[in-house]
Amino acid sequence: MAGERDVSRRGFLRTSGLAAVGGGVLSGKAGVLPGRAGDASSPVYHRQELKIQAHRTLGRTGFQVSDIGFGGGALTNPNVLAVGLDMGINYIDTAEHYVGGNSERAIGEVIRGRDRASIFLTTKLNLNFGGGSTKADLKRRFHACLERMQTDYADCLMIHMTPRVEEVQNESFHDAYQELKAEGRVRFLGLSNHGTEHSVWGRIESPMERVIGAAAEDGRFDAALFVYNFLQKDQGERIIEACRARDMGVTLMKTNPVGVVDQIVESAEEAKARGRLSEARERLVEDYRVWAQAAEDFKERHGVRSASEVRDASIKFCLSNPGVHTVCPTLNTFDDLEAAVALSGRTLSTAETPMLASYEDLLGPYYCRHACGICETSCPHQVPVNTISRYGHYFSAQGRQKQAIQKYAKLTGPKAEICADCDGHCEAACPFGVRARTLLTRAHENLTLA
Repeated sequence: MAGERDVSRRGFLRTSGLAAVGGGVLSGKAGVLPGRAGDASSPVYHRQELKIQAHRTLGRTGFQVSDIGFGGGALTNPNVLAVGLDMGINYIDTAEHYVGGNSERAIGEVIRGRDRASIFLTTKLNLNFGGGSTKADLKRRFHACLERMQTDYADCLMIHMTPRVEEVQNESFHDAYQELKAEGRVRFLGLSNHGTEHSVWGRIESPMERVIGAAAEDGRFDAALFVYNFLQKDQGERIIEACRARDMGVTLMKTNPVGVVDQIVESAEEAKARGRLSEARERLVEDYRVWAQAAEDFKERHGVRSASEVRDASIKFCLSNPGVHTVCPTLNTFDDLEAAVALSGRTLSTAETPMLASYEDLLGPYYCRHACGICETSCPHQVPVNTISRYGHYFSAQGRQKQAIQKYAKLTGPKAEICADCDGHCEAACPFGVRARTLLTRAHENLTLA
């Protein structure tokens, strides 16, 4: 295993910050603006002079949100957010624990002194977080969020990663929310859900559709954050309809399922040459070859030069649904920001619809559907298939290598080191034909650097 980890370390150093289909670059490098945050004289700001082009009503909140929101899950550079607000983004999604609270701190640096009423700010509290979950605990933690964000109120407070249907009616959370609302500290109630998963805070037990559906039926929730993309569309569309029926605001995450096929064959061949592969791993090498060839076939068929073309179509797929109010991609660099804002007001073209269908046909087996988890009960080793695959996606497709490695290290219980030599119970149970052993083995190689 040491030889394979050596290969992973080299691959990490080579590909850190990159995401591609067959080698096309997806993400760029962050920079620091000269002068004050949000300075319109910045050369970055004027590179394309981009502006938000469309707004949608966020359900019964009545707020006109930009169709492109700001996902603050990896926010550390306040200048990126400042420029985003100058471009017209007015919806910000963050959470208590994002980047150890530094996402909220960065937001505080930016919104201080701006027109607060023009910004819709959502933060989230996890019910299983170590800070406690009594009413008093939740109020104290929320006030700490406000202090970090340097604001008197949040527009929406969400239950973060709502772990099970029963927690939709969590008495402590609702009591805390009602008191905070009466105090003028929060205006609206919401929830988020990734689907079934394992995390450092415990097992998330209920499927996404059941959780968000229960919130819609409950009637007290004003907005929701959940997964929807062109490869995970059926469940998402049912949730969107449930929210529409109750006039709930719909905000989206994980809108870009496009993965990375970069140096997979090379790293596998290096490991093979060193004699580090078992017979089962020999089969994985062949699967890596098939994966890479599928990417090349897709690129040739549609004239795709980089993954950014598919990423853009992925987001436009979501914007083409009138039930979607704002898409919240994780925006960590100026390039990420510009790419997202450039899509405001746009929908799928006639050429992009068959391109996405082709991607699903050729490369769909190499994307473990976010918020799924159907296969997990079939695993005799209780490997958290969906969670590990998501961390692998963070690493290879979103440029969030450090965060993905840290999350994987914190997982308790069995991990993916056993998956390459397994009989593939998860694959047999998967209704989407996902090559789970390949994805899990690749994720483990990337996420284990020691």
